[in-house]
Amino acid sequence: MKPRIAHPYSLLAILLLFVLMVQARLWAPYWDTHNVQAILTWDAMGYYIYLPAHFIYDDLGHMSFAQDIMREYQPSSSFYQAFQVPGGPEGMLVTKYTCGLALLWTPFFFIGHWAAGWLGYPQDGFSVPYQVAIAFGGLLFALLGLGLLRRVLLRYFSDVVTTLVLVLLVLGSNYFQYAVFDAAMAHNYLFTGYALLLWLTIRWHERPTRLGAFFIGLTLGLLVLIRPSEAVAAVIPLLWNVGSMAAVRAKLELLKARWQDVLLLVLGGFLGVLPQALYWHWATGHFLFYSYGDQHFSFFKPHLWSVLFSFRKGWLLYSPLLLLPLAGLVVLWRSRRDLAVPVLVFVLLNLWVVSAWDIWWYGGSIGQRALVQSYAVLALPWAAVVAWLLQPERRRVLQLAAVAVVVLLVDLNLFQHWQYMRSIINPEEMNRRYYFAVFNKSMPTQSDFAMLDVKTHLPESERHYTPTLLGKLDFENQPTDAATGISADMGYYSRQSFHADAAHAYGPALSIRVGDAKLEPGQYVRASCRVFSDYGAWGNKLVMSVDRGGKSIVWNAIRLQNNLSVNRAWNQVYFDAPIPEDAQPDDILKVYVLSENGSGCYIDEVQAELMKPKAGW
Repeated sequence: MKPRIAHPYSLLAILLLFVLMVQARLWAPYWDTHNVQAILTWDAMGYYIYLPAHFIYDDLGHMSFAQDIMREYQPSSSFYQAFQVPGGPEGMLVTKYTCGLALLWTPFFFIGHWAAGWLGYPQDGFSVPYQVAIAFGGLLFALLGLGLLRRVLLRYFSDVVTTLVLVLLVLGSNYFQYAVFDAAMAHNYLFTGYALLLWLTIRWHERPTRLGAFFIGLTLGLLVLIRPSEAVAAVIPLLWNVGSMAAVRAKLELLKARWQDVLLLVLGGFLGVLPQALYWHWATGHFLFYSYGDQHFSFFKPHLWSVLFSFRKGWLLYSPLLLLPLAGLVVLWRSRRDLAVPVLVFVLLNLWVVSAWDIWWYGGSIGQRALVQSYAVLALPWAAVVAWLLQPERRRVLQLAAVAVVVLLVDLNLFQHWQYMRSIINPEEMNRRYYFAVFNKSMPTQSDFAMLDVKTHLPESERHYTPTLLGKLDFENQPTDAATGISADMGYYSRQSFHADAAHAYGPALSIRVGDAKLEPGQYVRASCRVFSDYGAWGNKLVMSVDRGGKSIVWNAIRLQNNLSVNRAWNQVYFDAPIPEDAQPDDILKVYVLSENGSGCYIDEVQAELMKPKAGW
């Protein structure tokens, strides 16, 4: 007796995954804030700005409303999402990002606009209802993408295999981040576009139709409209079912016989990219325009190793479970070469293009976000290796080992997502020493966070050292003066402190002569201070240097803001560094605060301590 619902396990899995993603989205409701945690920020603002500019402000050319939005919501540190048209009229702007996402967001934008008016929020394009509409619009596109991918996988694999691949893809990779928390970025929508392209390609090759060919072209055009580098997707329909030279000849004969379908595919692709060409012509006078300025591809110098394995943004370091579909390419090659050829060519070509981008780390992200959309294609070799592992003839030990490894890697992925959302994993500046310092930690220490910025740390645990004060600067006996930054507004012990801001780049320095302090090469000194800020001491650093003849021979600094910082409270920031091996008695040890156009904050209790090893260490 056939089940009432075909393939029930994969269907149930998608529904449960969707509920989980909605719950996760509600766990982090960014739209409650008026700062950069809102969803329509940074690059996402650039994709989105077409909609409020056209439908609310009728000002797509000059975008004069943007300054009010920047002041009210602070979606990014500057309005870099649009720039002056080269050679155009003064004040005429062109957007950096293409309009594909804005096109997909249009219905959600209007829902948000209606809700803003109904609920009494500002109808300015960025208030709470717009944020909510775009956030949940992204979840709906994720549901659509997973549903389409399910249909693709079920063409070749069992319901159980399909279920396992969908669950592992969502929970075991950084797709989760971009389907849920950063759903206003392009990757979730591109993933859905790739799933649609696969499904349309399969349908056309099973039963060629003109309408099917047109929609393949339109989907390709839309992928390019969202992100021009996705033109690599064209190899998927082009090489589909091509697993041998005989298949190549058969494909050429098919395309020759169905030449009208080819023309319609090209027409669909042209219509897909046409909106951007029309906008560029309206804004710049050119149908083709490069809007990324001095950011380019270096195709002969790709950053392959950094993209795959670096601690900063290594794809396989932060999503190690993706080794599974890479291994599945071998299985797919042996079992279904007609599928393996287009998948392998796409994976290699896409990896090359992603690695060739000069800014190969792609800004703030967990792992390599530029590869997230390709997971829809990688799902095929992923399913192939899962099916291979589930075959009855496989050794039980191998299957149990695979299950154990997969469970551990899924757990690692979800925990690292949690760390990323808690700002423990830094979105841009991870390094080897900091990665291992915070690995599997839910509560890193100040010493851990210092490793983001300095290469040195105490050789042993802090409990094996006794701090001895070398000097302290508490600003209590200094006259208050706006020119020097000494303020009587507040202090850690007294009412006085130093106010660091853009007007006071260098704070008063605690200076200690190395010989007077009897410091020896290799001894560790701890630099520390107390910092108070309303919304974070961003752009400010604590510096410790050793100077000789007025020039620094050693210079270390850490940021004053990290995940331990509490707004509107006095926080202690510190780090440890050794006295250089070539230190001389007349060298000067300095500890001070540097403001690199940072936000205003109060500094007190600047001090240096010698970290003496306890007896026996």
